[in-house]
Amino acid sequence: MTQRLRLDPPVPEDLDEVFAISGDPRTWAHIPGERVTDPRQTEASLETFGAGWREHGLSHWVVRLGEAGAYPPLEPGQVLGTGGVHLLAAIAGKPVWNLGYRLDPACWGHGFATELARYAAERAHAARDSVPVIARVLSTNPASLKVAQKAGLELRWEGAPSPQTAAAVGNRPASRLILADRELDGDVLAWLVSRG
Repeated sequence: MTQRLRLDPPVPEDLDEVFAISGDPRTWAHIPGERVTDPRQTEASLETFGAGWREHGLSHWVVRLGEAGAYPPLEPGQVLGTGGVHLLAAIAGKPVWNLGYRLDPACWGHGFATELARYAAERAHAARDSVPVIARVLSTNPASLKVAQKAGLELRWEGAPSPQTAAAVGNRPASRLILADRELDGDVLAWLVSRG
């Protein structure tokens, strides 16, 4: 829990509320071709996050507005989205914490994503400080880039997207950005670069 957010590991009952956000085209404006359109996609993500909690004691939370403070039209307890860090096995013996967040546009502009991202990075350091925290962002999503930077991550690589990612972005020019809270081993960075 943060000052303003209630954070819970996902459960199957969260599906409908989370899908309403993950399927919202506004949350995919930076890469419209990747938009979630089937609840089963969201269900699979929630299952992945649940497995992360069971296996590593940390993953993405379902994010709700806490009881403190008023942010009309948001209501205390309302699901705002998902976010956190998920452990990826980048290279044998060299995992990374992948930072991510997808929040309801109705709550944008209040600093909730930054509050969530900072807390997630803190929890990752507390759980396994030797594992880097990374974020993969597209240049078409400058708000997400700012959040990752405010969470203490710095740009470590910038390059062209894969043809598949470029097609999903559409007709706008885009770069892929990899950020991390520390310098990355060359093989770990190469693995991240190879993934689209």
